[in-house]
Amino acid sequence: MEPSITPPNMEIAKPLSDFQTIGYNTYLWTPTAYLSQNVGQTPLVLIFAWNGAAAKHIAKYTIAYQKLFPTSRILLVRCFTRDWFRRGNEYGPLLKPAMDLVREHTKSGGEVLVHSFSNGGGSQANEFAKAWKAQYGTMMPMRIQVIDSAPTKAAWMRSHKAISASLPKTLFWRWFGGAMVHLLLLGCAIVWTATGQDNKGIVVFRQLNDDSVFDKAVPRIYLYSKLDEMVGVEEVDEHADLAESKGWNVKRVCFEKSGHCGHVREDEKKYWGAIMEAWNRAS
Repeated sequence: MEPSITPPNMEIAKPLSDFQTIGYNTYLWTPTAYLSQNVGQTPLVLIFAWNGAAAKHIAKYTIAYQKLFPTSRILLVRCFTRDWFRRGNEYGPLLKPAMDLVREHTKSGGEVLVHSFSNGGGSQANEFAKAWKAQYGTMMPMRIQVIDSAPTKAAWMRSHKAISASLPKTLFWRWFGGAMVHLLLLGCAIVWTATGQDNKGIVVFRQLNDDSVFDKAVPRIYLYSKLDEMVGVEEVDEHADLAESKGWNVKRVCFEKSGHCGHVREDEKKYWGAIMEAWNRAS
């Protein structure tokens, strides 16, 4: 049996402590070996985490990527509920440190692996791609795009589950958090209805397939589950179908029983194997 590259929680003593803060919710890990490598021969791993993801959960993926790409930098952009509701013209400037680093890497001939989690990470990837297009007039540079546990059109109860999962685990939030999330969603629904806007989930669902922002030449991998309570399998299939109809090369990797942003726990070999196969094929 091959050794696991995804560590259990108890093995992560100080998650993300080896990352340097370079901007708003933006962190960078640089291995010692990176300094001696030709940047054109070592990819940049760009991770857009899911909403409210705890450091110990994100670290399962960063540690695995450190093992898969030991000479590569890892750029992490975290996401919290307030970011989901930011306007693009407000959020774009907050992504500048990440954009500058990606620009520096790609100008030197380096390639980028993009991995976004859930609608929170998908929204960030979308805002990054739009900000990149506005700044440089080109599409966001990627060798492959991994879309994990997304997208969803964010129906009420799925949104409620997603936001509630990010709340603190204190007694107050356990008692009153659910009701407060319902009030937040009600307020958003009133505003969106009054202004004739779609809900944010529908917007992200649509814009992730905008071929004026995302490059159709970049292969996509969708990682999702039949039992994800926050993202319907039919939603991911619908999005992947539309991407294929527009010309994207799509790979679907569906898990049977895994939860939201937890597919690696069901079958680690299947999960990382799909990502590495796509990466190697894109060379």
